[in-house]
Amino acid sequence: MRIFNYQEKTASNSSSIVTIGNFDGIHLGHRGLIDNVVNEAKYKGFRSALVTFEPHPQEIINPEKPISRICTPLHQLHLFEKLGLDEVHVIPFTKELSRMSPKEFALKFLIKRFNLIKLIVGYDFRFGKLRSGNFNFLENLSIDYNFIVEEFAPIKKNDQIISSTLIRGLIKDLNIKKIPTYLGREFSIFGKVVYGEKRGQKLGFPTANISPGIQLAIENGVYVSKIKLAEKIHYGVTNIGKKPTFGKNSVNIETWIFEFEGDIYGENLEVFPLYKIRSEKKFSNLKELQIQIDLDTQTARKYLKKLLD
Repeated sequence: MRIFNYQEKTASNSSSIVTIGNFDGIHLGHRGLIDNVVNEAKYKGFRSALVTFEPHPQEIINPEKPISRICTPLHQLHLFEKLGLDEVHVIPFTKELSRMSPKEFALKFLIKRFNLIKLIVGYDFRFGKLRSGNFNFLENLSIDYNFIVEEFAPIKKNDQIISSTLIRGLIKDLNIKKIPTYLGREFSIFGKVVYGEKRGQKLGFPTANISPGIQLAIENGVYVSKIKLAEKIHYGVTNIGKKPTFGKNSVNIETWIFEFEGDIYGENLEVFPLYKIRSEKKFSNLKELQIQIDLDTQTARKYLKKLLD
């Protein structure tokens, strides 16, 4: 899979079947749409391509109401690749872009960007200034620019339309057993291990750190977690939060992996929160924090013993 940024064109003038959207979470509805694009493109010998945005448009249009994300940007790209897409085009979303007319938007990011044979969009796709572009607009445009446009119907489970909003609610409630019904997989946080400040190591609990760079759907707190590293499963304790004890503001994911030693900086790490031990808390000193970490670890081990025995 090739990834293109805002400035880049595709590598060739090959005919393409394209979809476009935010695709946060890449849930079963998203997967159905993307599978449709990939399978039809393969059958007809065309390229399959997806256009998405970073940051999420809601973060630019309504910055006072930032959206909580299901996937980190890296996780999203990882899942796109697993679905077999040939190309993913990541468009930096800006205020200027939000003011584009639907026609200007469609010409710039779809019609002039690809040798567009077919465009498949979700049932709720809107674009352009004030979200005034819709499927009917694309149908009219397709006549002038000679491409086919198709609307992908919503997918339902248990009489509910699968949506990112629905899944965000389940994640907030930590409804671990119900999430896969709509997401199509276990909920997880995926990212590269980065260098931290090594405070955990000094406290006797060395952690693997992920910096998501976004606001996550899951609430801050301390969790019992399953960890996937190099295709192997481990368990541990994960802290999701802003480190209030140390006056930090950006969200960080810190995971202490039980019975594990090794240098994993730069490796992909996938964390599956299983159970919330407690909410995020500010401690008055390091000793108080260390005592709480000991208690959290005991709670986690008791939970895992019941889960795994």
